[in-house]
This record gives sequence, structure tokens and C-alpha cells, in this order.
Amino acid sequence: MTALDPTPPLPRTVARRYRHRYAVLDVETTGLRPEAGDRVVQVAVCLVDPRGVVERSWSTLVDPRRDPGPVHVHGITRERLAGAPVFADIAPVVAELLTGRVFVAHNAGFDWKFLDAEMSAAGVRLPSRERLCTWKLAQRLQLPVENLKLSTLAAHWGIAQLRAHDAADDTRVLVEVLREELTLAQRAKVDLPLVRFAPRGFLPRLLSRLRRVLRRFR
Repeated sequence: MTALDPTPPLPRTVARRYRHRYAVLDVETTGLRPEAGDRVVQVAVCLVDPRGVVERSWSTLVDPRRDPGPVHVHGITRERLAGAPVFADIAPVVAELLTGRVFVAHNAGFDWKFLDAEMSAAGVRLPSRERLCTWKLAQRLQLPVENLKLSTLAAHWGIAQLRAHDAADDTRVLVEVLREELTLAQRAKVDLPLVRFAPRGFLPRLLSRLRRVLRRFR
């Protein structure tokens, strides 16, 4: 984990409206469906404070113990994966990075389902309780762009993409996209499209308590 070059903070009004600490992330995968056995081959995380300043960054290749999938897309070959850790080895690090932060990704449901599957398989709880999709936030902001792909948003704001579909570079780009979106959202007084999750085990306990209470009135 390394400190990045200083990033100019966003206006204090942004942090006052959105009092969040963010874990901005991206994964590259062997395919599209973790339920069908697809795995993560690269993960990158940037930790960002409420004023949009990057605090730390971390990334790694991950040995999926299977074919790496669409090499023509992510460029991650078997040779590059030689010596990479399996996901179970890095799961505690990922959990530590995500704890207490809003999980941020572009098309966040995709990254979420892969990390949730990998963490579950490793026996480590995914600690995130809030998720923010920068695609959905861009949609809410009604940007004058032809589509909401990360590459399109990057071009809209003049953010250079160095290696598209590389998790580390995509995360760097996404941090800048998030900063632009937060600034616009604050000016327009737009609420963030946060998805909130109850801790695992919370809902069953709540339902059990409700059933006990209802039995008293029978």
C-alpha cells in the first residue's frame, strides 16, 4: 500500500454535504458470472477522504486457479499471473481496506457480486454497508454525454486513460470521475444513489424478534 501524489481537495461544501469516506475500486475477472465459476484476476482499491483526496492505493493480480479468461480485454495472461496470490490470501487485506467506507465502483453491482463471492469463498465477511455506483450517479446528474461508460466520462472531463481495463488505472480514473461527480452533485444539491445493506445475520435476527412479539398477541 502506498501514498499517492497529493490531490487538491474538493471544496469543503462537498464534504459537508457528503460526509463519507470512500473505497474506490475495480476488479478484472475471468468472465461475467461468479455463480458460474468466474473469478477475480485483479483488484485495485483507492482510499479517498470526504474531500476527494486520495489517501492510499493498493492493487494486486490474483491467481484464479483457472484460465484467465478474456486476455484480449484485460491483458492478464497466465504468465503474468505466475506467483500471484490466490484471493483467500488477500481477503483480509481487502476487508481491512473496505471497512468503514462506502464501496464505490462503476457499474458497482458487478464488482460487488464478484467481491462478495470471493470473500464468502475465503470465509471473510465483506464489511461494506453502503455502495455507490458512479454510473448511476452520472445518470442522476444528466450529463451531456452519449453514454455513461467510464471511458466516455473520462473523455468528458479530460481525464487521461493510460491502460483501459487495467484495474489499477481504471481505479485512478474512477477517483477523478468521482471527484467531478461529487462536485456537480453538491452544486445541484443531488442526493447520492447510495445502496445500504444490513449486516449479515441482522435481518434473520430481526424477523425472529418480530415473530416472538407477534406470538404474544395471539
